[in-house]
Parts: sequence; structure tokens; C-alpha cells
Amino acid sequence: MTTGSVQPRVSTSPLCGQLFLLLVLLCPNWAQAVEVEQVSEATFGASVFRLGAQADLRTGLHVPLFERENQALFQGTGLKAVATINATPANARLGGRVTFTPLAIFDFHLHGGVDGYFGNFQTLVGYEKGGSVYGSNAEIAEYVEATGNRAPGHGYHGGAQAVLKAKAGPVILLASAEWVYWNIQADVEGDWFFERELEHMLRFGGDVSENYNLLLLFEQALENTRRIRVGSFSTMRRAVSASDALVRSGLLLSIGNDQRSHNLVVQPYIFSRYHHLKNPPYVAYAFKIQN
Repeated sequence: MTTGSVQPRVSTSPLCGQLFLLLVLLCPNWAQAVEVEQVSEATFGASVFRLGAQADLRTGLHVPLFERENQALFQGTGLKAVATINATPANARLGGRVTFTPLAIFDFHLHGGVDGYFGNFQTLVGYEKGGSVYGSNAEIAEYVEATGNRAPGHGYHGGAQAVLKAKAGPVILLASAEWVYWNIQADVEGDWFFERELEHMLRFGGDVSENYNLLLLFEQALENTRRIRVGSFSTMRRAVSASDALVRSGLLLSIGNDQRSHNLVVQPYIFSRYHHLKNPPYVAYAFKIQN
């Protein structure tokens, strides 16, 4: 699920991550000196209407930097580089992500990778105009049956994301802004396609997507190191070239600890080219494991 979640073109971040990992493998003494930590994360989820099942796997290394004892602003700071795999029934992405955390309240991410679309479900369906109303999954399927304008595709993406985090007692605030450049190709008619994960139009051959998220949560401790977090979760996405945007706002419920958590999101659509308040809300569940 994306938190999922929020673009200037940054296509080198997978290479940065690979170079970082290679440096550690070739220089074990350096790795030991800076106390490199292995990190891994797996998220398995499902959502209603668009994506269905989804798996996101990440593994790599973390280098603690700037940490100071008894100073909350300098806890968990450092540099992290991970390889990433993301897969749904309709597409798969392979890439990398580099995260720099100079302070506990701020993360800066560079990420990128290659994308493959399988030519099924809503991928990749071509449209003549960026302002086309793509409709529901069933309406997209009807359009494909009538026109045959669907094909497998491939490409790459790269982006940057800034995340601001704050906690005061039981209250948690998280805000993120992300910009991603997408360059996707497919043998279909039309210059535009509906990106089912982003839920908006993109232009073939190069386009930019913006993604903004705001979370305001209340945290309550439970037994055995577990905790419950509940509060508001708002998402805004926008395609620059297509002028296609959506806004969802609703509730997030999370139960678990730092190693395992169950997460449920329910967000009615406030604004969308297709969805309206009268339509059912976006509903997603994700189970997350990390070390």
C-alpha cells in the first residue's frame, strides 16, 4: 500500500544502490568500521477496484551516521541503500532506492528502476487524448474488447521523495511529497495510457507524476511491544501532462510493532476523473514485515 506513497527525472538511483552494495562487498573492513547493518522489508497487500494483489520486497544495507545518545533528533539517522522488487498481476518493477536521513524527522529518497507491463487487465491500454475518461475496470475492459487497443509494454522511472516526520506524545504527523518521471513504451494507438497503480493518465514516452500524502495518527501502546495507530490519511496525485488528478481522504488503522504490522486504509474519493463520493471508497490492506 502505499504509503504509500509520493518528479524530476532520476534514473541513476538503482546504480547508486548497486555501487553502495558493491563497495561494502569489496571492502569488508570498511563495512565493519562503520557498522553496516543489513535491512530487509516485505509488504504483501490487496486493494479494491484497481490493483488487487501486490507484493513489495526490499533488501539492502544501512549505515548509521550522525547518531548521538540521548538526543531524539539524531536517532536512526544515516544512509540506506536497498534493491527493490514490486509485483502485481499486471506489472512488475525492479530497481533500487537510496534514503538519506540527516535528522530523525526528515528522510530524502532517490529511487528508480525498470518497469514491465504484461498486457493484461488495464495494462497497457492506449487512448488518443489525455483527457479521456477511462472509467472503471469493467469499462476499460469493454473499451479493450471493442478496440483491441492493449499491449504489453516496458520502460523505466526515476524520482525523488521528501518525508517530514514528527511525534509529540501519542500524536504522530507525517507528510510526504514525491515527483516521479515515467518513460513507458507500448505498441498501441494513442499517446496516453491509464497507469493503474497511480490511478491517472500518463503520456507514453515521458511524463511526470506528483504524489502527496498527509497522515495524522494517534498511537496507543498495547501488550508485548505492540501498538495501535489510528487517524486520518489523505492522498493527492497529479499527472502533469494529462492534468489528471485525484484526492482521497479517510482513515488508517495499524496494529503491530517495528517488526510486523497489519494495516488497513479506507479512503473515500473526494475528487477524481472517474470516482466520486457516491462511489465505494478505496480500501486496501497490507501486512508488513521488516527487521
